[in-house]
Amino acid sequence: MQIAPSREAINAATNAVHLPMISGDFGPGYLYGNVKTNKQGNPLRLIISQCPMPTYQLARRLNAILRPYVPDRYCVASSAEFLERIKDVCGEAVIASMDVESLFTNVPVDETIDLIADIVYRDEASPELNIPEQALRTLLAICTKTTPFTTHRGHMYLQKDGVAMGSPLGMLFANFHMGVVEERVFSQVECPPRLLSLH
Repeated sequence: MQIAPSREAINAATNAVHLPMISGDFGPGYLYGNVKTNKQGNPLRLIISQCPMPTYQLARRLNAILRPYVPDRYCVASSAEFLERIKDVCGEAVIASMDVESLFTNVPVDETIDLIADIVYRDEASPELNIPEQALRTLLAICTKTTPFTTHRGHMYLQKDGVAMGSPLGMLFANFHMGVVEERVFSQVECPPRLLSLH
């Protein structure tokens, strides 16, 4: 894993951003499941814990740095905020719900890294981030595409695309991807200003 050169490039570029040095003993992530009690047959929701991995703390730091850049024009922070905001919806309004099946595993990693780079480095409304773009791209790819994990039988796997539940960058990538999709779709249709999204 080529982590150190990119980390050093970022730390050298600015006094405001510092990424943690990777040292100590590490291992692969591990797969476990939570039962979906609301689904017929009680299938498992698969989660890959990345806590033992050398990239875990780095991924957490990148998540904190990039969270302010997530497109959130149509988002609310919680179901409580959603309920508060729809109190004033008039009687003729229609409330509809849409869902993305298996969102995390369907997030295209390379495309989402491109979306992140476009928003961070080429959107004039975004605050300046004094990190070299190629270094950021490299670290995001390392933290999402080179994350091996073991199963309960001891077999080791590598998730080649999609983000894992259990990754510090999983929610960030899902929100970036869905935020951009929503902005593209809603910019092409006449939609009410009260359109909200929970993802």
